[in-house]
Amino acid sequence: MRSPAAACLIWCCLNSMLAAQTGYGPVAPAYSPSAFTTTAQLDPYAMVVPTDYIASPMGAFPDGITDGMLVPMANDLTGRFSDRLWFSAEYLYWRPEGMHTPALATTSSTGTPQNEAGILGFPNTTVLFGGRKINDDTQGGFRLRGGMWWTPAANLGIQWEYFDLAEQGDGFARSASGTTILARPFFDTTNDRETAQLIAFPNLVEGQLRIATHSKLRSFSLSARGGICPRCDGLCACGPSDRMDWIVGYRCLKLNDAIRFEENLNSLVTATPGTIALNESFESSNKFDGIQLGFVRRVHYRNVWGETLMRVSVGRNEQTVQISGTSDLTEFGVTESFTGGLLAQRSNIGTHSRDEFVMIPELGFTLGFRVTDWLDATLGYTVLYFPNVVRAGDHIDTDVNPNLIPEETVPLTGSLRPQFYFNETDYFAHGLSIGGEIRF
Repeated sequence: MRSPAAACLIWCCLNSMLAAQTGYGPVAPAYSPSAFTTTAQLDPYAMVVPTDYIASPMGAFPDGITDGMLVPMANDLTGRFSDRLWFSAEYLYWRPEGMHTPALATTSSTGTPQNEAGILGFPNTTVLFGGRKINDDTQGGFRLRGGMWWTPAANLGIQWEYFDLAEQGDGFARSASGTTILARPFFDTTNDRETAQLIAFPNLVEGQLRIATHSKLRSFSLSARGGICPRCDGLCACGPSDRMDWIVGYRCLKLNDAIRFEENLNSLVTATPGTIALNESFESSNKFDGIQLGFVRRVHYRNVWGETLMRVSVGRNEQTVQISGTSDLTEFGVTESFTGGLLAQRSNIGTHSRDEFVMIPELGFTLGFRVTDWLDATLGYTVLYFPNVVRAGDHIDTDVNPNLIPEETVPLTGSLRPQFYFNETDYFAHGLSIGGEIRF
């Protein structure tokens, strides 16, 4: 390899010879990296000035300078971002944590007397909906991730992530004539006993009951990512392709639930004709905002790689529970509207909010398979734990003072029940993911 001093001497001689023959000034040096350095020392991002560049006294360029300049510049731009951008898309098949509910709809066998119909604790009573976990089936969704390395050595970058589980629903719907029994059970606080509101009972009332529920989980994060042991051309201890990175940034996580009731009742008693249209809803919202800290470890073996993600998010969870209820009573052609239903009364109706400090850990593992130089197929598994959340089903109080049911008894006697109070629980979501990752 020539020494720098020898190279400079050769360059000066060439300048003098060319100036004498053309009358132009000195030739701008053609920085050929191969003339001064080895391949290992080459800076792939240094600007290369074409060898046919000759500075004229007027500053003009000879023909063909466009090809000589733009091609190296384009190659330079491509080189700067090659393998520094990445994006992945995955289909999620997760099982989320269900929510508990009390018994919400019951029936009894034909011939059951009215004072036992649909009432919990009697042998002829069967629970049709509730009294168990709901919205706990496996659910589909998607997750998108992307990022960019700021530095060629990939030791500092930025990344984002968004995932969304499809809304999960469970429910119950039944129309009953006056020949069957359908009821909504509750505990009578005034008489201290189990009882039920009858939706359908022979020769007394007929109607329809619909209960609809839904749950939804989604998340967004934006983080800086830095190399604890980034790729370093085989010079680091963890291998030529393996790496470990830290992540720090912002995360938002939302969990929403709702349970809604619709009733339409028609009296079968000739002396007291009329209808009742009732609507109730219990909705809960958890909105987490905070910082996330963690690390990502990726290990390569031939055309397969494995990645482990461990992170914890710390911050504020805004808990909100909203309860509402209305009843429209029609008698002799006159309709009156009242606040309250059966399980939603003025004693618990309203919007209730508070903030709680939470820590949300998450663990994920992904197995990648190299398909091409820029495309990998991925298969992974994720476990997410969201503590101290409020769920709609946990805020249904089945202890009811019948004197509150519209029309409310005036003056009111008995307790103000149902009652609202915050009831926290823990939430898990876990499952498989399948997708692909591209680099460009």
